[in-house]
Amino acid sequence: MNGLVWLRSDLRLDDNPALSIADNECEKIVCLYLLSEEEWKTHNNANVKLDFITQNLSNLSKGLKKLNIPLITASIKNFDSIPNQIAEFSKSNNISKCYWSNEFGIDEHERDQKVQNMLEISQIDYQFFDEQIVFKPGTLLTGQGKPFSVFTPFKKKWIENFSIDHLEIESDITVKKNFNVINTFNNEISFVQDHDVDMSLWPAGELAAKTRLENFLNHKVSNYSKDRNDPILDGTSRISPYLAVGVISNRRCILEALKLNNFELQAGNKGICKWIDEIIWREFYKNIMHSFPRVSMNQPFNMSTKSIQWRYNEEEIKAWKDGKTGFPLIDAAMLQLKYEGWMHNRLRMVVAMFFTKNLLHDWRIGEAFFMENLIDGDFASNNGGWQWSASTGTDAAPYFRIFNPVTQSQNFDSEGRFIKKYLPQLASLNDREIHLPSPEHLYEINYPSQIVDLKSSRLRAIEVFKANK
Repeated sequence: MNGLVWLRSDLRLDDNPALSIADNECEKIVCLYLLSEEEWKTHNNANVKLDFITQNLSNLSKGLKKLNIPLITASIKNFDSIPNQIAEFSKSNNISKCYWSNEFGIDEHERDQKVQNMLEISQIDYQFFDEQIVFKPGTLLTGQGKPFSVFTPFKKKWIENFSIDHLEIESDITVKKNFNVINTFNNEISFVQDHDVDMSLWPAGELAAKTRLENFLNHKVSNYSKDRNDPILDGTSRISPYLAVGVISNRRCILEALKLNNFELQAGNKGICKWIDEIIWREFYKNIMHSFPRVSMNQPFNMSTKSIQWRYNEEEIKAWKDGKTGFPLIDAAMLQLKYEGWMHNRLRMVVAMFFTKNLLHDWRIGEAFFMENLIDGDFASNNGGWQWSASTGTDAAPYFRIFNPVTQSQNFDSEGRFIKKYLPQLASLNDREIHLPSPEHLYEINYPSQIVDLKSSRLRAIEVFKANK
């Protein structure tokens, strides 16, 4: 039997259920990766993320080649063309069954439904999997049989239902018979670099992902609870880009962490437990996408916030994007995003809250900008984080809780080391001045004045949210 594995956000051999089941059932396998150019842009995916994907596809292709499994990559116009093209490719190569792993956006769900319909018409079997999460979406419900909308009870239910059997991982793929594939796709994926990110920060491939995970678990995770909030400390795993494109799986991360913690989810090392919490957060947000499709459609989770009167000021938005707000921690964070394609999680919350509360700009603008620049852009997590900061989402911060970027800087970067890394012109300032340079320093250090007054802008946000409430 010939099988087709349609790769999406699972660019790996290890813990890839679609590939593992195909291996068990098929003599010959071909893998296929399709890039929809229109959808990529519509979903605000970053050029740096595409760079990372193409590098990982190249790496994966080498691993598959050793198993006699060809990898076909192709660029297509949009999702609408996929059903016919997959059916045509399958017929041309005598494919008996197609395998893939689910994605959770509403557009992706509709795409997959159309593919299923076309395969049924073509009398081609198919099977799909939920490899991005431990529990099938929609299966963890409240006592009233409803989807969870708050993380803590979701996590409690997740832990109650978890068993080590959920982490049964298939890793070994056997060498298949040679498959002389007829490629019915016309366009290969083309990539033109249009970003400033140092890609040496993100080496491609499963080995790089596993090495990064091992290094974090062996040397950093024990202190994760206290180090994760300090942006200058390399105290986080930086595994998110590999999770976002599926070079490593959530299940593999959880399994390796549990091995170090006597398979305890709530006891033992606090750092390990906290890090696993963060992975469960990813699953929570994917469940939100599945159960509340409106969040994939530019709508707030909390519909009562739909009528909030957001401001719009192009100069302020540009200053925020360019890292020229006059608030060093905000600006350093935005420059980190530019040059690393990644931002420390504490800073993601700080800059998002500054944008939505102090500037009172629509969270959707910031959410899109992050996706356009993040190498680890994951729609569910990014949307969840922005809506949390804007007080429009699940588990949202109360509207009157507004992070002060100066206080946050003093608390989590007391010596200004993170600021100095990205804003070297501020390096001469002392530990007090560096968090908010005084007016007499601004000209001589070539740094902009603050674009907003923190106190009055905070009160403005509170009044707007009160009026909406």
